[in-house]
Amino acid sequence: MLLITDDEVSGALSVRDCIPAMEDAFRDLADGTATDTPRERMFIGAKGDPKLYSLGRQCGALQRSQVAALRVMSNRRAKVRGTKDNHFILLFSTETGQLLALIQGFTLSGLRLGATTAVAAKYLAPARELEVGVFGTGKQARANFEGIAAVTKIRRAKVFSRSAEHRREFCDAMERRLRVSVVPVESPKEAVVGSDLVLGATNANTPIYDGHWLEQGALAISLRNSDRFKRPREFDDTVIQRSAFVVVCSKQQLMHDDQREILDPLEKGYTSWEKIYELTEVVSGKFPGRKTAADILFYHSNAGNGIQFATVGYKAYAAVKKLGNCRELPDDWFTTDISSWWERGYHPTP
Repeated sequence: MLLITDDEVSGALSVRDCIPAMEDAFRDLADGTATDTPRERMFIGAKGDPKLYSLGRQCGALQRSQVAALRVMSNRRAKVRGTKDNHFILLFSTETGQLLALIQGFTLSGLRLGATTAVAAKYLAPARELEVGVFGTGKQARANFEGIAAVTKIRRAKVFSRSAEHRREFCDAMERRLRVSVVPVESPKEAVVGSDLVLGATNANTPIYDGHWLEQGALAISLRNSDRFKRPREFDDTVIQRSAFVVVCSKQQLMHDDQREILDPLEKGYTSWEKIYELTEVVSGKFPGRKTAADILFYHSNAGNGIQFATVGYKAYAAVKKLGNCRELPDDWFTTDISSWWERGYHPTP
C-alpha cells in the first residue's frame, strides 16, 4: 500500500495530464460503466456556528481502471490561521478489494476540479480565441484556469480578486506557467465585460458580478456551491435567467443539498428543468448545445463527483508509483487475517 503526499502528487501530475481520463470517466458514468454516489456531509453544531464541524465523503468507481475511491474530509468551519487540511482519498482495487493507496487530498482536489472544468469548457466554450475573466487567485482559480487554457485558445485573461497583491502574484505565475497574457484588473465589471468566458473560483458568499454584464454567447462558470448549512451565492439570478442552458455535475445533488442558488431561480421561473443538463449528457452527446451564437451557457460545478477522485487518484497512484519515490506501507497494517475463521467453517461478514 502506498502513502502518497501532496508534494508527490504535484510533482507527478498536472491538470493537463488528467483531462483525457476525466472526459472518459464522465462518458463512462453516462453509459453505466462508472459508478458514483452523491456527496454526503454530516454536521455537528448549529447552523451559523463558526465552529461547525463537518465530516464528508464521496465514492466513485471506474471499471476501465478497476479502482474505487473514497474521499473523506474532516473539518471545522472556523477560519483559523494555520489550520491543516484533513482530507484524503482511499484508493481500492475492485479486483481484489485491496487498499492500493492513501493519498493526501489538497493538491489532488485541485487537479480533479481543474480537469473537470476543462472538460466542460471543451464542449461549452465559444469556438474562437477567447478573452477570459477570472475571479479568484487561490488553488482552485489556478487549477481551473490551467484546465481551461489546456482546451481553449486564450487571447487574454483578466483577473480580479479583493487583494491587489494576490492578483499580481496570480498573473505573474500563470503567465510564466501557461505562456498566455494574464493581466490584473481593478473591478469585477472589467473582468466580465468583453469576456467570452467568465470563471468564478472564489470563497464569496454573495454574487461576485452582475449577470447583466455577461456578453452574448459567453460561457459563465461557477465553482462555488452550497449545502444545507452553507448558502453561498457566487452568481446572481440574472446569470441563470440569461442562460439558454444550465449544466451541472449532478441534478441529484441539487435536491440532496437543497442548493438554493439553482433551486430559487427555478422556482421563480427564470429557468426550467428542461434547460438543466448534467455534464455526463454533454460528453455523451445528449446536450443540444447553443441554438445561436448569442446563447449564453452557464456551467455550475455544484458537487464533487466520486469518479473525479477515482480518476485522478488512479492517475496519481500510477504516476507516483512509476517514479518510485513514494512510501510503501505493509498491507497487513490495513487488513485483518480472518483465515482461521474460514478454516473452522465460519463465514464472517464485514
